[in-house]
This record gives sequence, structure tokens and C-alpha cells, in this order.
Amino acid sequence: MKKVLFVGLRSLGDMVLTMPAVRSIYDSCPDSQIDYLMERPYAQLFSEEPMIRKVIPLPRPVKDHSPPKTHVQKSYFRFLQEIRSEQYDVVFDLFTRGPRSRVIVAASNARRRVGIWDHPIPMIDSWIYTDQFIIPNAMTHMFDQMQYLTSRLGFRAKQTTPMLTVHPENIIDAKSLLGSFPTQGHQEFLTVLPGSGMKNKNWPPARFARLIEVLINLGIPVLLLGGPNDREAVNEVLQMIPRDRPLFKWILQSNLSTLKGIFSLSRGVIGNDSGPLHLAQSVGKKVVALFGPGDHVSYRPFRGTLVRKRLSCSPCQSFANECPDNQCMKSIGTEEVLLALEEQGLLTP
Repeated sequence: MKKVLFVGLRSLGDMVLTMPAVRSIYDSCPDSQIDYLMERPYAQLFSEEPMIRKVIPLPRPVKDHSPPKTHVQKSYFRFLQEIRSEQYDVVFDLFTRGPRSRVIVAASNARRRVGIWDHPIPMIDSWIYTDQFIIPNAMTHMFDQMQYLTSRLGFRAKQTTPMLTVHPENIIDAKSLLGSFPTQGHQEFLTVLPGSGMKNKNWPPARFARLIEVLINLGIPVLLLGGPNDREAVNEVLQMIPRDRPLFKWILQSNLSTLKGIFSLSRGVIGNDSGPLHLAQSVGKKVVALFGPGDHVSYRPFRGTLVRKRLSCSPCQSFANECPDNQCMKSIGTEEVLLALEEQGLLTP
């Protein structure tokens, strides 16, 4: 039996895209014990995956509560001791960039400590990692890159695209939010995500409002959906649409497990480049992703398509917050998006 720890300290979309790497261990070594260390907001979502034995949330100080520095240090040291006590055979550092994951990997004292040769610190990394691999340029999609890391140790996945498990409770929770909103047959709703966590990655609210009007006129129910950080984006769209409009509903939802259920009940999803779009694809739904400043190669849809303008300055992920005028998103027309939805079969009754 192998005891394996994955360390993935990234955002939701990145975490979803690591699942084929996790599955490669599970498929190749069914009696293995797989643990996953990640940021706390995603712990519940991934703890629902049967192939993961335990999700370990990364300890961080509670916001608006600052305990003494010595207390934080002692608590973190105990956390590292607990990781070491698990006696992992293999630890995979999926995003080898910052010091935090390096400290965790070193503290594990696992027999094999595997990382990516990306932003290396050679003198330190040679002590921390037993294996560091350079991802081939041909591995363009993020989930292919993650699988490459595990494949170098001989692990192969039977399902090579990200898939998450939808449980009956996810559906029940989703239906309790949706109420009588259509979820079956020709009335199955289309989900619209106007936010992304970064304002310059957002399609203009007026374009979303226009798209929603056209969809409703076609007889397609529309769910406008956002998380806590998308409140502004959702409100800007709502200002342009009557809230009592037939075939229209809006929800702000922070529970990722419930979000998984909502997506599974929809016909598909249209939205900006964001983590929830990857989540929707992982439960089998087609998406139309709107790309501007983001990396449209590593994060392109694996179930659906993308719409983007080929501007000379796009993508510009590192500089998106400083962009004075995100023409890469403003240039995308409503008709282009409708055509992409039609090509994916998302406008078909």
C-alpha cells in the first residue's frame, strides 16, 4: 500500500484541474491512501470525493482575529509535526512556487518528495525534493501538466479529464434553493456567471443583461449565479433586468457542494474565466468561457468552448489589475456568445 499526500495551495479552478492526477494514484494503486492538503474554503467540496481518504485544510489565522505570534508559530509547528507523523510514502507538491508548500514538503520527510521545476531555488530545492520534473511544452492544459507529474512515477489515470462526484445531498440542497425553477426537459435552465473574482476579467454587465434578455425571449430559463465576491457583478446585471421577469432567477451562493448540485441540474454554463466554470465542467456540463486577460491555453474549457478576441496584449494575466481599459472583454459581442452557445447545443430545447 502507498500512502500519498498531495499539496495544492491554489484557487478553486486549479484544484479541480488536479483531480486527474489524484485519480491516477487511485486507478493505478486502488489500495493506496490518498490525502490532500489544500486551502480551507475548498476542503468540504473535495472531502466528498470517495478516492480521497482525508482532506487537510491549511491552517491560517482567522480573519479579524490576531493571536500572539508565538501561538501561531507553535500551532503551525504542531501542524507540521502531524504531517510528518503520517509517514507518507510520496508527497506531490503540485504547484512548486512559494515557500509555504516547500516547508510542508520538507517537513513531511516522505521517502519520495516530488515537485515541478518551476521558479526553482536550486540549492534549497535539491534538499527539499527527491524528484523535480520539467513539464514539457507540449503539455499545454493544466490538468495534463498535473498528470505528467504523477506519470513520472508510473501512475496512470483511466479518466483523464477532471470529474467530481455529485451526491444526492448536493441535488437536494440545490433544489431547495431553486424551488420551482425549471430543471427538466425543454425548460432546463442555463446558468450565467457574471463574476470572476477579478473585475477586468468580467464581460460588461450590459452585455450579460442583453444576453439574458435574448435567452429568455428564446424560451430558455436563466439562472444568474454568483458567489460572495460576485455581489457587485450580479447587482450590476440585476439593475438592467426586472427581477420579476418570467423564466429568470438569481442566487448568491457560497457553498461549493451546493453549487455542484446546481450545475448538475442545468443545461450548461456561460461565464467569465473562473473557478466555477471548471467546477461545472467537472460535473459533466458544457460551458462557454469568456477569456480576456487570463491564460486561455492552460485553462481552456475541456468540455465546451471559449470566446476571446485575439488582441496583441491578451493574455496579460500578470497585469490585469493595472489594465486601464480591458478591451479584450469589451470587444466580445453578444452575437458571438450566442453563436458559441448554439454550437455547443445549449440553445436547443
